[in-house]
Amino acid sequence: MQNAECRNKKTADSRFRGYGGGEYARGMEYVTPANAGVYCSYSAIDSPRRSYTFLHYALCIIICLICTSRAQHPDAGTTAFPFLNLGYEARSAAMGGASAAMPNEVYGILSNPASIGYVNKTQIMAGYRQIIMDIRGGPLGVVYPTSKGIFAANLIALTTGEFDIVNENGIATKDRARSSYTTGGVSWAMLLYENLSAGITLKAVYHNLEAGAERYSADGFALDCGVQYRLYNGRLIYGAVLRNFGFVRSGYLNEFNDYPFPYGVEAGISYVPRHVSNFRVALDVNKMKGDYLNFEPGFEYTLFSNVFLRGGYTFSFKDLEKTLEVFRGERDENHRKTNMNTLSLGGGMTAQMDNVDLKLDAAFQFYSDISRPSLILSVTAAF
Repeated sequence: MQNAECRNKKTADSRFRGYGGGEYARGMEYVTPANAGVYCSYSAIDSPRRSYTFLHYALCIIICLICTSRAQHPDAGTTAFPFLNLGYEARSAAMGGASAAMPNEVYGILSNPASIGYVNKTQIMAGYRQIIMDIRGGPLGVVYPTSKGIFAANLIALTTGEFDIVNENGIATKDRARSSYTTGGVSWAMLLYENLSAGITLKAVYHNLEAGAERYSADGFALDCGVQYRLYNGRLIYGAVLRNFGFVRSGYLNEFNDYPFPYGVEAGISYVPRHVSNFRVALDVNKMKGDYLNFEPGFEYTLFSNVFLRGGYTFSFKDLEKTLEVFRGERDENHRKTNMNTLSLGGGMTAQMDNVDLKLDAAFQFYSDISRPSLILSVTAAF
C-alpha cells in the first residue's frame, strides 16, 4: 500500500470530495481544502508494473475542473475528460447554464448544435474562460450556411499553467507540472421543417499532462446531437441535446480506457411573454454521468435595443431536497451544495459596423466554496 499527496501552493477557497473506482484508484479521496490550494491524496492498491505517479499528478490537476461542476456525488471523479461539461460561452453562463432552448446562433456549436440551423449569415466567435487559479482557456468557432445545411467548426483549449510539485512531506521539489486540454469539433445542422431544427457535432478530445520529466496523454472521440423547436416567431422554444457520447481511444494508462466520457442529456424551454417582449426566461434540466439531476433557470432582459442583462442560478435535485428539509426543521449540518455553480450574472451589447453585426457578452459565475467568481467573455461577428 502506497500513499501520496500533492498540493498546488496557490490559494483557493474551495473544498471537494469524491470517490472513484478502478484498479489503481479504489477508495480515492480528493480534497481541496480552504486556503490550502489543490490537495489530492489516494491509496495505490498494487502497482508493481506501473508507477502511480501519473494518477498522483493527473488527479490533482483534473480535480480542479471537476469541482467546479459537481461534488459529493458517489460517482464524482469517475469519468474521463470532465472539461467537456464546462460552459465556454458567456451568454449561457450568465443565465446559469441554460442553453438547450436558447436562440444561441454561433454559440450553439458549444451547447446545442440544432440552434445553428436557424443561422442565415456567416458568423465567427472567440472567447475567454477563467475557471479557478491559473486554469483558463477559451473557444473559437465559425458557422457557415449553405444550401446543404449549416456547417460549423470549433476549437476549445484550456491550460492549468505551471505549478510546483510537492512531495509527501509537503516539501517542494524542483519539478513542475502542467496540463493542457484541447477539443475540436465539426457541426452540421438543418431545418427539417419550418420550425424544427436538428444538429450534430463530432469532436475529438486530447489531454496532455506533464509532471517533471514524465509525459502522459489521452484522447478520444465524442458526439453531440440535438433538436430545437420554435413556436410563435421564436417566443417559445423547446430544446434537447445528448452530450459527450463517445469513447476513449488511448488512455494515459491502459486501465484509464475503462473510464467513460461524461455523457448525459439536457432538455430546456425558453419563453418570451406576449406582453413583455424584452424579457426571456429559460430553464434547463440535465443529468450527466457522475452527477445529480441539475436545474438551470435563467433570464435575459433587453434593457435597450442593444443592451442585455442576464442572470441565473444552478442547483441540483439533491440541493433542493436539502433546502426543503431546512423548511421542515430538519437541517443537515453536513450537507454541502452538490453543484458548486451558484449565482451567475452578466450582460451583453450589440453594435453594427460596416454591415458587420458585432456582439460582446460577459458573465461572472459564482461558486459555493470559492470567493472569487469566474470571468467568461465572448465576442461574435456576423456578416
